[in-house]
Amino acid sequence: MLGAAALAVAGCGDGGGEPVGGTATPLTKAQFTARAEAICRDVKQAQRPYSDRIRALSRIDELKRLAPILDDALGASRQGLERLRAVRAQAPGEDRAALDGYYAAADRLLAASTQLRDAAQSNDRAKARRIAAREDALSADAQRRAGEYGLEDCGDAF
Repeated sequence: MLGAAALAVAGCGDGGGEPVGGTATPLTKAQFTARAEAICRDVKQAQRPYSDRIRALSRIDELKRLAPILDDALGASRQGLERLRAVRAQAPGEDRAALDGYYAAADRLLAASTQLRDAAQSNDRAKARRIAAREDALSADAQRRAGEYGLEDCGDAF
């Protein structure tokens, strides 16, 4: 989502089995990875309409039009990340530190998206460009951390 928004600025699930309170049953790494990847695929599917709308913005004059799209997309992203966090308790204990690094990277991407939305709302082009310029590094960090754990779909879900 942030990648599509960065391009606009530059040019201008399955909830089954998630723990609901109580004690979570530990999963194997393969089981956890499958569950996390399903959540990330759901997030990406939910993001697709917003990304398409962002890509359709062709001019920097449309910066203010970006804000409500990002606002809607952020809601879907936050929900997806919360679903992903909910299954963390089921991850193998030895993997939780690596997953926490990934979650922190996803949080940084969402924070940048929030800042970009705020800059778009105030029509602050300079700020929006600065935020968009950081997107590659933030995305690369999330993708690296996801890939190191074996999460392919989660690398670019947020």
